[in-house]
Amino acid sequence: MTDIFVRINEHFGDNLLRLSFPKGWIIEESKMFGQDEPPLSDAQIRDAFSHPIGTPSIRELAKGKRGKVVVTCDDLSRPTPAYRVFPFIMKELHEAGIADDQIFILGSFGLHHPMNHDAFIRKVGREMVAKYDCINHNPFFNFKNFGRTSRGTPLLVNEEFASADLRITVSGIKKHRWAGSGGGGKAIIPGVASEDTILWNHSITQPRRPKERGIWKIKDNPERLDMQEAASMAQLDVSVSCNYNGKRELIGLHVGGHDEAWIKAVRLGYKMHSTPSLSKKADIVIVNAYPQADQGIDWWGAQESLREGGTAIAIHHFPLGRAYLHYRSERMERQWRRLQGYPEKRWPVKQAKNILVFTDKLSRGHMLEYHDRVEWVTSWEVIIDKLKKLHGEEARVAVYPYGKIQFNPTRFPLII
Repeated sequence: MTDIFVRINEHFGDNLLRLSFPKGWIIEESKMFGQDEPPLSDAQIRDAFSHPIGTPSIRELAKGKRGKVVVTCDDLSRPTPAYRVFPFIMKELHEAGIADDQIFILGSFGLHHPMNHDAFIRKVGREMVAKYDCINHNPFFNFKNFGRTSRGTPLLVNEEFASADLRITVSGIKKHRWAGSGGGGKAIIPGVASEDTILWNHSITQPRRPKERGIWKIKDNPERLDMQEAASMAQLDVSVSCNYNGKRELIGLHVGGHDEAWIKAVRLGYKMHSTPSLSKKADIVIVNAYPQADQGIDWWGAQESLREGGTAIAIHHFPLGRAYLHYRSERMERQWRRLQGYPEKRWPVKQAKNILVFTDKLSRGHMLEYHDRVEWVTSWEVIIDKLKKLHGEEARVAVYPYGKIQFNPTRFPLII
């Protein structure tokens, strides 16, 4: 047998899963550019905070502040290694004379389910949770009204965020299927915005899907531009943008303005996660949901690299399973699909003859999104037995180890 290893369980060990294949099969790993990029040292992180882009340093901005200081973080649905930068942010604040009881950490994740004590520890670190008040954003109550954006979005922002004397956001940079990229103004909408604000922003182009909308499309993207404008209106002071490699290690850090610093982080993220096309179509393509399994499976690698009539396999291993969004966020179409009996069941790789999902836990809710012919399997041995029957003694296998963040730069240019 030939063994390869893929990473699973982001935030819960980020451990390796062994996949064994018959000898004689050709196994090709589709690597993204920055997969093995070395992580930043403490000195490099300090340097990023000492040389902000487009704003004074956090230390300078914090001097003389007597009120609250808010630092946001995303949740476990994002791979961001926030725990790596939070101690440096706190050091900047302390050197400016900010006391511990002035600082609070706000979960910035829109309509996602709330974080508990354990989730905050995994995201920002045990010491941060012990020293600072960690709270969840509430998208249903307690807002400050900043009026409307130029696109008509009613900007209702978390009151505690809006009333703080200093506002800092921490975000990760990766592809996003319609906002172009994570980070920047996305920490405000949907991050700390009201339900109505979020739904308005997310429906700017509904039901139309303009060509300006999609992964790595920033320029002229209406929802993204609305988010960036909202960040200015909500008076976001400092944006901290994190880039990461295949192990979720911090490999880039851009501190400063939510436009200037964020754009530089987007350029680096685009480069680090870009993945060249394979030279030859494969009989079997495996896409791994790491490091964002919380939000399901991205099949793009199989859609791109699988031959006609081949087999597509997704790996979905994550202790928390597929996320269930807050019940009220079902206003964003899921409830209608359910009430109609999921009439459009997905066959996500059109040229595939067979599609399998290798998972550590079965979820009927997740299954209902897919065609009944998609097979859900909890044993790799069962999958291999099936593959041998389908493909015989010789097969070409392509593996996308970080499928949720990888992309083909030829198909998806950065438009900025």
